Amino acid sequence: MKLIRFVFRNLRRRPGRTSLTILGVGSALLLFVLVESLALGLDQALSTGEAARTLVVYRKNRFCPQTSFLPEWYVSRIEEIDGVQSVLPVKVYLNNCRASLDLITFQGAPVDTLIEQRGIELVSGDLADFRGQADAALVGRDFAARKNLAVGSQFKFGDVDVKVKGIFGSDSKIDESLVLTHLEYLQRAGPVSRLGTVTQMEVRITDGERADAISQQIDDLFATAEEPTDTRSQVAFLKGATRDLREILRFGRWLGMACVLVVLALVANTVVMSAQDRIREFGVLRSLGFRETHVGFLVMAESIVLAMLGAGLGLGLAALLLNVKHLAIGTEGITVAFSAPLELLMRGAGVGAVAGILAGIYPAITSARRAIVPSLRG
Repeated sequence: MKLIRFVFRNLRRRPGRTSLTILGVGSALLLFVLVESLALGLDQALSTGEAARTLVVYRKNRFCPQTSFLPEWYVSRIEEIDGVQSVLPVKVYLNNCRASLDLITFQGAPVDTLIEQRGIELVSGDLADFRGQADAALVGRDFAARKNLAVGSQFKFGDVDVKVKGIFGSDSKIDESLVLTHLEYLQRAGPVSRLGTVTQMEVRITDGERADAISQQIDDLFATAEEPTDTRSQVAFLKGATRDLREILRFGRWLGMACVLVVLALVANTVVMSAQDRIREFGVLRSLGFRETHVGFLVMAESIVLAMLGAGLGLGLAALLLNVKHLAIGTEGITVAFSAPLELLMRGAGVGAVAGILAGIYPAITSARRAIVPSLRG
């Protein structure tokens, strides 16, 4: 315990250098956690429970929901296909097709089929009010938290003006970032008023192993129609829609690796400078009876404490930012919320500890092995 107190006393001797090192380590680990939280959020978005038994029918050769228009009567034809359990026509209206930190996605669909097929559970509000009012909306709890919405609030974007009649939760994190409305209202309210058309159709099938065969059957059915279709499994559809996010994440992973190297370099530089400043002090300690292991422990402990103080600062800021701001990024109508569970924060703490150990090895060994007389002369 005396050695530990000695470590903290030495860190306080150079408050400027210690503070800058802690801030640098904290900033680097903050960025590291944000990148990894996006990766976890994307994994959660792509792992929906019913993805294997859900197909998405889209307009062929269209990349953005704003450009996909399918006749609503396609529903009855698709329902006749063997193996199809239910079909949910969905109208999508959003503010941006490309990657955006403020993506707003409206989805309109028949109420009964929507609630049953999406597995929506109302957290607050009244479903009867939603059913009985044309301009009513159900808002996902993630979106409500980001926009500070509650039951009774009025929300407007562009030509779509809705009243919040309920806040819902869902097993799918993507759904919790949506604004759900009545199908006909969204068809009429959008800037492109096209009654009788939808953006996509979500087809629930009875056997996931027949997904490819049923997809091909649907596309063959409308191959010569005015609006041909492109049918894929929900997983394949989500991967295609989030390709921009995956490119951003791939670049972000390189930044995360750079952050770990920054932590290592900052802590190592500070510890080396501190050890150089204390050569004579270590010589005095050795002459008083301190062993090599004691001196090495002092230097190593200083490195680990610096790294962990910086890690604590960065991880605390990351947890505060993600819990208060509810960060999310979206593209093509798919919103991915940043996710920072306790396991991720513990991983960040582990990165800080390992960086502290690696940064302290060299200065600890050189300080411990330095001879007493040259150290006193130094």
